[in-house]
Amino acid sequence: MTTPRYGALGASLYVPATHKHLGTILAEGCASARSIIVCTEDAVAAEEVEWCLHRLMKELRETPASVPHLRFLRPRSPALLREVLQGGERTVAALDGVVLPKFDHLSAPEWADTLALAPDLPIMPTLETAMMFQETTALQTLAALQHMTNPVIALRIGANDLLGALGLKRQPGQTIYDTPLRSTLERIITLFRPAGYELSAPVCDLIGEPETLAREIVQDIAWGFYAKTCVHPTQIDVIEAHLSQALARQHTLAVALMQSDQAVFKHDGQMLEQTCHQAWASRVNGLVAT
Repeated sequence: MTTPRYGALGASLYVPATHKHLGTILAEGCASARSIIVCTEDAVAAEEVEWCLHRLMKELRETPASVPHLRFLRPRSPALLREVLQGGERTVAALDGVVLPKFDHLSAPEWADTLALAPDLPIMPTLETAMMFQETTALQTLAALQHMTNPVIALRIGANDLLGALGLKRQPGQTIYDTPLRSTLERIITLFRPAGYELSAPVCDLIGEPETLAREIVQDIAWGFYAKTCVHPTQIDVIEAHLSQALARQHTLAVALMQSDQAVFKHDGQMLEQTCHQAWASRVNGLVAT
């Protein structure tokens, strides 16, 4: 199984596994989303899980094997993931990977045990428990992550769960950077990115506020996020436009740095320094290549 590149994720659209057009979305995608995440966790009521799983397995078996978009499953639990993985080769082949909800050092062993059934299946663990509020427990989660043997595409950040752990909900006009989660995002970036993990920006659940979403994605990019969760098709084009424009601008600078033999120089009003900016330029070039 080929592991998708981080730069190919773009705006990842969450779709409840109960969606009435699930089969069509799996086969044809939705709007211009480059990746689809079918959710059987928070998006599905407890009494619907059994029916939902039966329907999901049927759709996965019947969906075309090759489609232009990426398809991921967010399983409700390791037990549900085990049922999917035991559903046959065709079921697993329909997925490009799985999103592991509420991943931390406490849940990691059970996820790892289940994923032993599919050791090559790419994963995207989601950091969304209160363990992210303290450096000690965040580092324990990082250590657990480093012991996972499945290929890791990126780590996702569950802002709504993190806010929920604080008894909060984002208010109109607020970007995620205007909430108490700002320091948590800083911690996640400074602990997990130096360890080699890419990160996907959290969702903006203010569906009717494209201006707030636009302000948030600008900040996402400034903090190094080049993928983002979305929960409504109307958010996709806003996210993708900002990502592509930002990458184009940064690629111009990255190429200038790579082609120069000067240790430090000015380009387009910015200072570029070989020693400090080499890692950034390599990352930008890699993202553009995908």
